[in-house]
Amino acid sequence: MLSPRQGDVSDSVLENIISGIFSDDNQTRQQFLSIIGLLYQAGINIAVGVVSFLVFVFLRPRNSRIYARRYKALANDEQRRPPKIGRGLLAWVPILWRTDEQYLLDSVDVDSVLFLRFLKLNAWLMGIFGVVGMCLILPLNFSNGNNENVTANLKEFTLLWITLYHITKLSIFWLHLACAYLFTGVFAYFLWRECRRYIVIRQKHFASPAYLRKLQSRTIMVTRIPDSLQDNNALGRFIVNRGSAAPTQVSIARKIGELQEMIDSHERAVRKLEQVLHRFLAGNIQTKPRPLLKHEGVMVDAIEHYTTQIQGLEHTINMTRRETELFKPTSVGFISYDSPMMAHDAMRALKKLRPVVATLSPHPKDIIWSNAQMPHGKRLRRLWVARLMSIAFCFVAFWPVAALTFIGDSTNIRVLWPHTSSFFTNNSTLTTIWQNTFSPLVLTLYYITIPYVFRAISRYQGIATHTGVERSVLRKMYVFYFLSNIIVFTLIGLIVRAVFHKKAASEVVSSLPADFIQSINMKAQFWTAYVSLRGLNASFEFAQLISLFMIFFKRYTRHLTPRELRDVTKPPEFDYSPVYSLYLWIFTISMLYSVYAPIALPFAFIAFVLAYWVYKYAVMYVYKTSHDTAGSMWRHAINCMIASMVIFQVYLICCLKVRIDDFTDRPDEMRSSAPVVYTLIPLPLITAAAGIYLHFWLSRRVNYMNSGDAESFVVHKAANVNSGGVEETLGDRFLHPIFSQPLPTPMVDKRVRHLLPRVYRGRVSMHGGTVRHKGQPDMENKQFAPSIANASTVFGSEAMDLDSVMDERDRYDFDGAATPDPFQQQRKVGAVTMVGDRGPSQLARSYSVDSNMTNGDQMEMEAMGSGSKQSHSVRATGSRANLLTNAQPLSVHSP
Repeated sequence: MLSPRQGDVSDSVLENIISGIFSDDNQTRQQFLSIIGLLYQAGINIAVGVVSFLVFVFLRPRNSRIYARRYKALANDEQRRPPKIGRGLLAWVPILWRTDEQYLLDSVDVDSVLFLRFLKLNAWLMGIFGVVGMCLILPLNFSNGNNENVTANLKEFTLLWITLYHITKLSIFWLHLACAYLFTGVFAYFLWRECRRYIVIRQKHFASPAYLRKLQSRTIMVTRIPDSLQDNNALGRFIVNRGSAAPTQVSIARKIGELQEMIDSHERAVRKLEQVLHRFLAGNIQTKPRPLLKHEGVMVDAIEHYTTQIQGLEHTINMTRRETELFKPTSVGFISYDSPMMAHDAMRALKKLRPVVATLSPHPKDIIWSNAQMPHGKRLRRLWVARLMSIAFCFVAFWPVAALTFIGDSTNIRVLWPHTSSFFTNNSTLTTIWQNTFSPLVLTLYYITIPYVFRAISRYQGIATHTGVERSVLRKMYVFYFLSNIIVFTLIGLIVRAVFHKKAASEVVSSLPADFIQSINMKAQFWTAYVSLRGLNASFEFAQLISLFMIFFKRYTRHLTPRELRDVTKPPEFDYSPVYSLYLWIFTISMLYSVYAPIALPFAFIAFVLAYWVYKYAVMYVYKTSHDTAGSMWRHAINCMIASMVIFQVYLICCLKVRIDDFTDRPDEMRSSAPVVYTLIPLPLITAAAGIYLHFWLSRRVNYMNSGDAESFVVHKAANVNSGGVEETLGDRFLHPIFSQPLPTPMVDKRVRHLLPRVYRGRVSMHGGTVRHKGQPDMENKQFAPSIANASTVFGSEAMDLDSVMDERDRYDFDGAATPDPFQQQRKVGAVTMVGDRGPSQLARSYSVDSNMTNGDQMEMEAMGSGSKQSHSVRATGSRANLLTNAQPLSVHSP
């Protein structure tokens, strides 16, 4: 196909290279892929999968930092911690088998459970379609074609002979029509079941105590607030006048100025101090000189320098935080009600509110504040720019990978480097492996980088939340997979081929529809091999090979500080959008060829089954979900599945039409077979209409909680708290996380903790904090970071500082607890004040008594004093913000 043409040799080689890159010869050539070639690739995939599985089995028992990161992070949370796995090589198998959905809903999160249900749904569909395809469609495709040239030699038996293209008896196409309707009916039935189950899960989530007690659950976020309404009272009056119940509290978010840069500088200084201390305390400190660094041309004590820098930054940050009212208000505000039910009722009344836009409030840490405050006009312009960028990326992104896949074809290598011809001729087995493995492998590695591109585009677009960005990435990647691989790549290939064959423009246009469908048909075997290869994704996930390598490399090639070690081994975020989009693409490809070439269906079934069990383990023991959206991503995935069904139906209509038109020498059979195409035309229209109806039907049932689900919910408040305290709580929570987030404090390894008195003057306080939350995980034995004489520096003994404690208790972040005001020295209303030495700034330390509880739970917090005759105790709720007032740790330092 790529042999040099007559004329100038260099010109012919260049022409063949360009044609090979842009006319997808490697993919179309795989229409002649033999059974042996497919088995070669399947064997390689199985071997790699088995190796990955064995790596997991043998390394898991002694590498819990990799294979049980979530379990270790939840060591103090009995409710959410998964069952402990023994040291046996297969001890995890019965645990996975016995764990049911309800347990996962209670201990993991709704998003993870719905993702597993998505995989299970696809496994059922691919299993049923695979049985029909392999037992009915595939044999009939083969037996109703011209088999004169068919051979029993498996090396020469091409997969093309078991596709719809092989059929020469046109009357058999009625079978494919029936299968299309059967597949659509089965899909609709399973989808209906899943949607009904989703409604139940969503409403149970709304009625759960964990949801009802959160301040976030009874808060509405309002954006695009005009200047005239950027005041708490004005916004409250505006909302009430538009039909909402009277809110309990209203708060306008404010700009942060240079506070972010100061906090970033503070964190860098903390990390540098940790590195200095880690190196200095690792050896014999009696013989080692104190570490020095050059500052403004002068050698200074590194420990003292960073300590002074941290103290100065803390003082400046805290002074800035106390001046909140001086910061300019933004176009974002938050409105809170007495109960989640009232907030949802208010949303029903305000969902069409203009000019402002009201939504149920996301988690404050989920908000992208710069995007939330973006003017509407600017966001609209960026939206269209982002769409153009995404489409442009679909058109140009495949060129580099096309060049690499071109090299993956041995025929092309022989053209470029003729001296390699003998090697490929003498090593037919290696040639087959190279031909059938390299190109799909390059595509697999290429797709890993795609999410980062679309994530940047989505952020630029102006989406207001991180979870919203991920949903946008899912949609963009779904469109990218289909548009780039099926539409753009095929069209450009046809155009390049027409140019080199010097076809007239009218001829190209007239034959384009048929050539386009025929080109997609010829790629069926390539995409079958691709689906087989993508099944490896689950085995790699099991082995955690990338994490295994990175942790091993960092841990044994660098001297990691406790914080760095914690960052390396903490549970990673589950990256939903790339995983969802990958398996949506597998579903799309499998459905696209489910009737034309059903041999892809068994590979897809295996991929989904493996993925279900692998990710079930992963969400239980490895990954975490910071912001549970209760299935928002799942709904987008279901919409994409419906779109895939429509694409499959439209493709089948075109495929049958093109194939029937090939038999111009049999006009009678063509006329008798034409009704097959016409009978299929209503199917995509019905599917699209059903999908639109399903969207609105679901929205009415899952967007807001049902009134009956929260009838027993009662708002509990402390007897001595009035509404003023409530208003302050909302302002502290939703003002901006940067105003109340704890400042990181240096950590050292517990094995060298006893050396601190020799490094610092003063006594070392070895007290630990005791925190207990009724009805919640027992945290009595939690060890908080002890402190030394320097009030600004806390040294952790268990590699867990205030930030990690906050992450662990994040689900209690909005349980109705009052937040200590970091901006005022004392709070009179509904507060118990504790005054202690705050180091250089002598700031008061105040805790607000529960002013905003919704479930009556309280947490007792004991503050320990070092060398003090008096100890103070305060009763507060499980608010993570109570861990820190003015960036002060859980201890009262000695004066």
